[in-house]
Formats: sequence, C-alpha cells, structure tokens
Amino acid sequence: MEKMKAKDFITLGIFTVLFFVIVMAFVFGTTVTVVTYAFAPAFAAIPGAIIYMLMRAKVTKPWGITLSGVVMGLLEFLVGAGVGIALGFIIGALIAEGVSYIGKYKKYTLNTLGYALYMCSFAIGTYAPMVYMTEYVDSMSESNSVNTDFLTRLHEFMSGPMVALIVVVTFLASILGAIIAKAVLKKHFEKAGIITGKTNKNCA
Repeated sequence: MEKMKAKDFITLGIFTVLFFVIVMAFVFGTTVTVVTYAFAPAFAAIPGAIIYMLMRAKVTKPWGITLSGVVMGLLEFLVGAGVGIALGFIIGALIAEGVSYIGKYKKYTLNTLGYALYMCSFAIGTYAPMVYMTEYVDSMSESNSVNTDFLTRLHEFMSGPMVALIVVVTFLASILGAIIAKAVLKKHFEKAGIITGKTNKNCA
C-alpha cells in the first residue's frame, strides 16, 4: 500500500473539518429536548456518512482513518466536549482503521462496518460517562454553562440500557447513512468527476 502524501493530508484535513461541523451542528441542534439530544450521534451519522465515505474514496491509504479520528478527538476536547467524547472518536477510529484494513480500504461493506463502529464509539464516549462518571460530567457541564435543569433531566433519562439502545440506533443509522452515501456519490460526485466509477464501487 502507498504511503500518504501531502495532498492526502490536505484531503483528510478538509473532510475531517467538514465532519466535525456536521457533528457539532447536530449536537447543538438536538438540544431542544433531552430525547433528541440523546440520539444526536444517530442523527449525525446519516449525513456524516457522505463525508466519511467520500473521504475513504479519496484517501485509500493506511492510517488515514486513525489520523482523522485523532484530529476529531482533539477538536472535540478543545471545544470542551470532554475526554469521553475525545476518546470515543480516537478509539473508534482505531477500530474502523482495523476493519477497513482487512479489505485494503477498498471494500464497501468493511468501510461501512468500520464507520458504524466509529460512530458507536462516539456515542459510547458521549453518553456512558453520564451514567458511570456523573461527577465528572457535572463538573464539565458547569464549566461549559450547561443549563442545570436540562442536565438534571438528562441524568434522569440516561441509564445503562438507554446507552445500549442509543448505540444500536446509531449503528443502524450509520448503515443507512452509508447506503445513502453510496447513492449520492454515484449520482453526484462520480458524474462530476470527483471520484471514478471504480473508486465509488469499491469505497463507497
């Protein structure tokens, strides 16, 4: 397999920032209710799949997924999202990297599975601390000026089984997003010449 070049790092940077914007938009956009916020990763997983799969189609080289996930984790940590979410992205990226590596980064099914596990890890990193690290979450939320009433209702809503349900829904939403991404890439990006038909077939 080829090593990454300067253009690959630039491509990863662009798509990682786009993915970060999508995730943050859904995180903030779903805070209207506790229930919608709880499923923010699932909502983000559908449009996020288009960015992720296009990134996979453009950079089919080792460590690209890991690098993107580390940058995502660092960005999340810098904006005050907490160590759980940061680790969720980093660990999820390592898992996705391993899964995609099996298919030499060019198998749609493995890239899809890797993406689904990546988003599930993000979901676990986001909500598991609310159940098992409540003091840390409360302290972090206070420093980020999170509404106390909203935080209380979120704690009441969240539980071990609920986290498990969120992970399952996020996994299914990721699969759906990957299916939509494949169609979108074929209809728009392939016709525009951004990716080739062969690349789309293998990577998205």
